[in-house]
Amino acid sequence: MIKHLVEVSVQNASAQHFYDFMINPTTQRYQAWWPGEHLDFHIVKPGDDNHLGDVVFMDEYLGGEGRRLTFHAVVARVIRPNQIVWQMKKAGLRLPAFVTLDLSDTPDGIVVKHELCIGFRGIGAILDPFIRLYFNKPFRHALETHCKIEWPMLAEYLRRGDSMSPDTNLQSKQM
Repeated sequence: MIKHLVEVSVQNASAQHFYDFMINPTTQRYQAWWPGEHLDFHIVKPGDDNHLGDVVFMDEYLGGEGRRLTFHAVVARVIRPNQIVWQMKKAGLRLPAFVTLDLSDTPDGIVVKHELCIGFRGIGAILDPFIRLYFNKPFRHALETHCKIEWPMLAEYLRRGDSMSPDTNLQSKQM
């Protein structure tokens, strides 16, 4: 099993706001968060009322080196407002690949833990070296750099009012 953890402290942010943004993604808001880097993130097929079982699609660049992270995933676990776990899918099959977002409030903001776990346990671990060919050191570095930039940017985007949020759109329609 290959694990990659990036932990970032973000000032003036809340777990609830980050959770709400990430659990109900739209491509328009995702692109507005980081134009040019974030390409697409939306719900393909809804799950239950808590978003458990949602199938999502995500597509983003990881820096200027042409590295790209694109996948379908299912929301495998939710703990409002502190955790979302997405399990990647390919051709309708769940893969041994998980993205976990842990959000913890602090007196100054939040701590975001972004973990990517790929691979197998037990005998299947013999396939991990092949996974490392793709998820190599430069890719891990690009992902880490991306995370350290994007989470403070999300806090700033949300502080500006997330002009694409349903609440903001509703308020502007009422005016």
